[in-house]
Amino acid sequence: MGLMNKLMMLSEFDCLEFIVDDSGLMTLLSDAVTATKQTQTRWQEAQARLKEMLDILAYVPFQEIQVCFLNRPDRVVLKRQGRDPKSFLVDAHRRIDAAFHRMPMGGTPVFEKLQESFAMGANRSIARYLFCDGTPKGGLLAEEGITRLLFNRQNPAQNPMTFLICSNTDVEVEWMNNIEEVVPYCSACDDFANEAAEVLRDQGMALPFTKGFWLICSLIAASNPEDLDAINESVPFTKTTLDNLLGVNHDDALYRHYFDHFVKAQHARVVESDEYGRPKKADQLKKNHNWQAHYGDFVRTPMASQILAVQTFKQQLKQASG
Repeated sequence: MGLMNKLMMLSEFDCLEFIVDDSGLMTLLSDAVTATKQTQTRWQEAQARLKEMLDILAYVPFQEIQVCFLNRPDRVVLKRQGRDPKSFLVDAHRRIDAAFHRMPMGGTPVFEKLQESFAMGANRSIARYLFCDGTPKGGLLAEEGITRLLFNRQNPAQNPMTFLICSNTDVEVEWMNNIEEVVPYCSACDDFANEAAEVLRDQGMALPFTKGFWLICSLIAASNPEDLDAINESVPFTKTTLDNLLGVNHDDALYRHYFDHFVKAQHARVVESDEYGRPKKADQLKKNHNWQAHYGDFVRTPMASQILAVQTFKQQLKQASG
């Protein structure tokens, strides 16, 4: 119920805009697989994930959904029009499949497309989602331009940005994760297998991260920086946050179960090496931090960001990562 309440936030936006990378590189393989263990191309992954998100949206109040592309002028506009979820989905899937039937080709003008989107959407409330597989056209200059554009956008809470990563090459998509860390109301989400592994590493096995949980994060995490978007920050959720998120009133034993598994996951963390072969300071900090000493704060305080130990940890983490 807690996660379902998050989805209701989508009704507040004038439009949900999905921007799809249709560059030639999207024909390369990703690391996402189908239910039959077939490896998908990045193009196929974007198509499948978009349709899965629509499967959720069909049951949620929304004003309008638009699907557009980086290179081609096509724009698919989806509205409820009084239809029941099943009827809406039949039409939506058909139109999405038709749009993806044409194979991708061209470059990756992400910066230019986002500039266009924000210009056209001025004074509107738009949740934006970008399916993308790699470095934008213009390289580092474009990445810096995208960061400035998003950092300076008007009313970021009503214009959240979600990067939906479709790639098997981490270095080419790192810029999206970097932007997520510095820009408010911005999130990055990989395929389910990768995200589930990251959540297991950062939160431990007691947090029930299902595929449905992942889909909801894909849709609305950017608008929820205190919980959904903080799931991979290596900081435990407070009892209040966990209660609200899962719709369960955790007693002390149940919350202690979650907290202990979080700490266990941190202690089991593998410390990676930097380019000089030295242990990464950020990984060491996460592995060795003494969260148990602050357990009472997480029980009593509504949000983790209000806890001094968390504020100090994040500042140390920022310095270690820098």
